[in-house]
Formats: sequence, structure tokens, C-alpha cells
Amino acid sequence: MTSIINPFTVMISFGLFLIILGWLKPQITRIIVGCFFLIMAFVVNLPLAINNPSIFVEAGRNAFFPVYQWFFTEIIAWNPPVFIYPLIAFETSVGLLILSKGRSVRYGLILASMFCFFIAPIGVEAITSPALGIAFALLLRADYSRSVIEMVGYKLGKNKTQVANNNPGIKNFPVV
Repeated sequence: MTSIINPFTVMISFGLFLIILGWLKPQITRIIVGCFFLIMAFVVNLPLAINNPSIFVEAGRNAFFPVYQWFFTEIIAWNPPVFIYPLIAFETSVGLLILSKGRSVRYGLILASMFCFFIAPIGVEAITSPALGIAFALLLRADYSRSVIEMVGYKLGKNKTQVANNNPGIKNFPVV
């Protein structure tokens, strides 16, 4: 008997969760997505690049399209770090774009969606990526006039202002 909890169900559940959350709370979802890309870059792919770069070659060995199989087993196999480090830079850039503001967020979300659809044919491990791509594309409907850093600063400043306003005895309370 196979377990209902496996990489496929976890990733599809994560994709569906992001679709629903993105519809209801796009700002929060944007933060999750931006952090997701940074985590994939530095917590997943960087250690793999250092400790086991051949895993990227193995990932594409059973790709759905022959061109993907060829690319992974011939091109990437030649020198995996030449592929992996630009991938890490790409994921870092996308994560930072998504956490920024204005058009930069939109560019980051578009790149994130395209990336998810692009990696889906790599194999069974990535077949759920289109659900993530849809979740990222849904975030394009929201306005991102403040970066995540500005949002955090606003919340901290708002809380300090509320403390000062609720306590008339506090004078010259610094509001950042």
C-alpha cells in the first residue's frame, strides 16, 4: 500500500494552498513565494551544488521530453556547477524581485511562473510545478506598492505610534 503522503501529494497540496491563499491574501502569499525561492536557492540547491552536483544530471535522466534528457545528461553532465550556480543566482533574483515592489514584483512573479512551467517536464518530481506556476500568476492581480521591508517597517512604526497614542504620559516617543 502506498502512502498518501509522498512528494507528489505534498507539492500538489502546497500548490493548491498557495492558489487559495493567493486568492485570499496575496500580500502574505507573495512573502511566502519570495522566501520559497530564496530557500530553494540557499537551503536546497546550494548545498546540493556543493555536496552532490550530479543529482541535477540524474533529475533529468528520466525527463518526459528527449530534449530535456539530452540537455541534462549531455550538457549539464559536462560540468554541473556551470548550470547550478546560475540557477541559484536566478532563484535568488526571482525571490528578491518578488519581495520588492511595483513592477519588479510583477517581473519576479512572471519569471517564477514561467520557471515552474519550464521545469515541469523534468520528471515526476516536478510534474506538480504548474500548480505553483498558476499560484504565482494569480498573484499578478494584486498591487504591490510597498516592498516587504517597507511593510515590516510600517507595521513596526504603526505599533510604536499606537503605543504612544494609547499612553498619553509618553512624550517624544520615537516613531521610526
